[in-house]
Amino acid sequence: MKLADRAVFRYAVHSQAEVPVFAHLWGIDESKVRSCSFYHKKAGSGVTVTDKPRGRHIFAGGTSFRDYEPLLDAARLLPDHEFVIATNRLDNHPQIPPNVRAGLVSPSEFDTLIDTAAAVVVPLRRDVHRIIGMLTYLQAMWAKKPTIVSDTLGVREYVADGETGLIVTGTPESYVAAIEWVLDPDNNGRIQQMCTAAHRAVNQQFTIENHVSRLLAIVDEALETVPAQR
Repeated sequence: MKLADRAVFRYAVHSQAEVPVFAHLWGIDESKVRSCSFYHKKAGSGVTVTDKPRGRHIFAGGTSFRDYEPLLDAARLLPDHEFVIATNRLDNHPQIPPNVRAGLVSPSEFDTLIDTAAAVVVPLRRDVHRIIGMLTYLQAMWAKKPTIVSDTLGVREYVADGETGLIVTGTPESYVAAIEWVLDPDNNGRIQQMCTAAHRAVNQQFTIENHVSRLLAIVDEALETVPAQR
């Protein structure tokens, strides 16, 4: 990185929160780092997403940088609710609760499980140095599903707590409280507003057009600095 850095004029990361962390980890000048939000592949495309019936299962999925143990503990505290976890990280786990089904699924089934879920939980590790999990929670938000995400680096730049999703501490108790809240019929009105706002946020903010425009702006800025450094 030290050798490459001499020829690099700008770096791009997926959240503003990563900027100082990235610079510190790699020992580079923070003034060279810019943020560029990730995107959802269908956002801004004009595709219409209808309100989908909420099924019975709580869905979680993904392999990289997930912390499923607290969610398994939450499932034990909610024995009357079905959990589906699409991952191979729990293969051969010795203590899977009886109300949890875990295992890898195809990409199409992954999306279907989100579309038919009562809620989507994205249990992320907190000891990370870059943003993680945004493919999953952006998909859940796009699908108008109640989305529960553990509070880790950069999440709050994508999810507005209480407005487009629920951000929790990542403890079993925090998952239980959030799941019980989204499953409470008395909260249906607020949940529908949240899901509608989440879809709108993804559709307006996290588009490929915005992503590319930001990248091109960073490239233009980098090119402007080249003559001055020759």
